[in-house]
Amino acid sequence: MRVLIAGATGLIGKPLVAALRKRGDEVWFLTTDESKKDCIAGAQGFYWDPKNHYCPKEAVQDVSVVINLAGASVSLPWTKKQKNEILQSRLDTAKAIKLALKKQNHDVHYIGASGISGYASSYSLNYNDQDQTFGSGFLAEVVRQWEMVTHSGHIKNTTTAAVRTGLVLSREGGVLPQILRPIKLGLGSVLGTGKQYQSWIHIDDLVAVYLWIIDQKFSGNINAVAPKAVTQQKMTKDIAQKLRRPLWLPSVPASILRRILGERSALVLDSQWVIPEILLNADFEFKYPKFRQAIADLLS
Repeated sequence: MRVLIAGATGLIGKPLVAALRKRGDEVWFLTTDESKKDCIAGAQGFYWDPKNHYCPKEAVQDVSVVINLAGASVSLPWTKKQKNEILQSRLDTAKAIKLALKKQNHDVHYIGASGISGYASSYSLNYNDQDQTFGSGFLAEVVRQWEMVTHSGHIKNTTTAAVRTGLVLSREGGVLPQILRPIKLGLGSVLGTGKQYQSWIHIDDLVAVYLWIIDQKFSGNINAVAPKAVTQQKMTKDIAQKLRRPLWLPSVPASILRRILGERSALVLDSQWVIPEILLNADFEFKYPKFRQAIADLLS
């Protein structure tokens, strides 16, 4: 099977490429840097310019699956310019790929990344894959438009899936090193009330979810999270315990976090209790279903 990936060198892309190649799939990828078309061993690269909606038709030739992981990081300060980049980078990549696919006439499975931040923040509600309870903040609007462009405007022989991903835990980057840094220095603290739910997933399980989506030819929206969300307080305490570091500082009030981070404080203060109902009903086997299991692996 030939799989085309946008964002192949990112946090999710790297292990996904390795997993696909290990099982014998042919991997092609897109890059915005001409000099990096050969940067992934055993994979074929193609130059593209998503800002101008350009993706070469050769990149989608006889491709069975397209996986779009591309998008600007949400961890940088949310200036007006950066917020526009966060949104447009997601919309432009999808549009560029769709324009290229329209020049093909074979069946294609388009899989687009998405996020659980589309769900409205709540301390009491939990969300399954079919829920469309979008919040009112910036991230929720990004997810709403992201999924809209994922699912719409394709030719009739394209099926689509949106992978609503929680906090990705990995040794190689993402949110975990940011959480670890103050705790290792003995400066760890609970953020806000600590009661906000944070739905997460180990990188190995997330890669397995993508493979499952491909193999099952799944279409629609799917929650890519571990079965059990944890509160921010439990997440912090479990990591501190594993690192054998004390948590002696008082919790950081939400008001201070909002003052320091502004609108971006939603990343740590919003509460999303998300259930991977589709995966559980399909008896998908999570390697790390519990947070402590994931931390034990990643911090060993």
